[in-house]
Amino acid sequence: MAGYWITECFPMAVTSLIPVVLFPAFGVLSTADVCGCYVNDTIMVFIGGLVLAIAIEHSNLHLRIALGVMKTVGCTHGKLLGGLCAVTAFISMWVSNTAATAMMVPIIFAVLNELEQAGYCRVYDELPVPPGSLDPPEKRPTRITTAYLLAAAYCSTFGGTGTLVGTGTNLTFKGIFESIFPHSEGINFTQWMIASLPQMIVNTFLTWFYLRVAYMGYLRPRSKDAEVAEIGVEGEMVTNQVIEQRYKELGGIKFHEAAVAGLFLFCIFLWLFRKPGFVTGWAEVITDIDLRDSVPVIFVSIMMFFIPKDFNFLRTWSKDPAKRPFKSSEGLITWDVIQRKMPWSLMFLLGGGFAISRGSMASGLAKKIGETLVPLRYLPPFFIMLIVCFFIGTITEFTSNVGIANITLPVIAQMVKYYSNKTPLFDTLSPICWYTSYFVIQCVAMEMHPMYLMVPATISCSFSFRLPVGTPPNAIISVIGNIPTQSLMMGGCIPSIYGLVVNCINFVTWGMFIHNIKEFPAWATSDYTPPT
Repeated sequence: MAGYWITECFPMAVTSLIPVVLFPAFGVLSTADVCGCYVNDTIMVFIGGLVLAIAIEHSNLHLRIALGVMKTVGCTHGKLLGGLCAVTAFISMWVSNTAATAMMVPIIFAVLNELEQAGYCRVYDELPVPPGSLDPPEKRPTRITTAYLLAAAYCSTFGGTGTLVGTGTNLTFKGIFESIFPHSEGINFTQWMIASLPQMIVNTFLTWFYLRVAYMGYLRPRSKDAEVAEIGVEGEMVTNQVIEQRYKELGGIKFHEAAVAGLFLFCIFLWLFRKPGFVTGWAEVITDIDLRDSVPVIFVSIMMFFIPKDFNFLRTWSKDPAKRPFKSSEGLITWDVIQRKMPWSLMFLLGGGFAISRGSMASGLAKKIGETLVPLRYLPPFFIMLIVCFFIGTITEFTSNVGIANITLPVIAQMVKYYSNKTPLFDTLSPICWYTSYFVIQCVAMEMHPMYLMVPATISCSFSFRLPVGTPPNAIISVIGNIPTQSLMMGGCIPSIYGLVVNCINFVTWGMFIHNIKEFPAWATSDYTPPT
């Protein structure tokens, strides 16, 4: 399946259905167990989150947010780039990075085209045509355009790591973790958000700073980049007019937008206070049954169909027959819109990953692979984290982020889980290594919380910056902006480095404190029996 995902010889959704056939046929898992992987809490959270994202786009709320923030921050290239980074990262926290990038790219070109018409910048450079060629000159984005497009792609990637619903890899981790460690408390939306926000904010700021220095001549006042990036007072006025005009075209805030925004904030409130830890959550008040994040988002999604997007139905009793509506009011979202815009194949991809995770555990494959990682036990935990994150950050450039999370996270979890069982490792490892019994005892004693490696590894799965195939935002800007792969690779090297460093440092300082993983949990051992 990993080979099929990487080469895409089959559609990814079709590849994801292979476990439904092979696992029962080879006695790995029952049909009921396999099919249960394709419909669970994580899948429902993903569906509900996409319904919210589609509703926001359907109501044009995303444009109002983006243009409003840009109108507020100012219109020099530095300020516009900062506003773009902030807005993109914020939107990507709640919708997919693909949707966030697709929302911002048209706004970027609208502003740049107006500046070009006024003579303050160029959007594209035309490459020279060979003598005698009848082909039109090829266009390449200028460094200014490249900076804006890279900002949209990179910040949508960083923003997606800020919440559980921001990217599919986070939801994949949630499903795999709760499947492998069923007696744990699960992954809490509030804890994840609080723990991940610092690294998201720092990485977004570093992206803004890096792009200004590398492409706009910041700190290099005599460079050519600095001269091109200088708009001047008149350029600021033109940009302000573009944004003001686009914002006026939206008109006043409609009930459709206000209702979607209200339900969106209501869903966030329900997520944050479901079981926050510092106060009694609403879920703990209403029931003793395990109630997870899918309940609030599906409830809000249903309300999207229940609440009308306008009040035309109130004219049903109008004395003037011409004012009476001739059909029922539409909801805030319609099923036709969802059918057209919902990426259904990604749900099968998530489910296939969960099936691989459960199958690798049931068959013992993850345990065998985890045993081969014994040499890493020589190193301090922080260096193990760096190596794992660097490895995943490199591999994810060549394949699907969700796919690499499905493949690697079960192995990482099993590596930690295996060595915590206090089983006689010497007999198990003797055919493949000649470690002394003393070192084996030290390995067993070095207990590591499963989240210590799994959380940073999950975030690293999203850090694809160098290749178009690494993540959809890269593909979007590469195709729409006509950015050469070589330029994309050169631009993405620095974010890959500081993203790795910030991710690891944030987790060993702030993340460990929020997730409370100072001590090894009893539920991580395979022989753990929960108290009755």
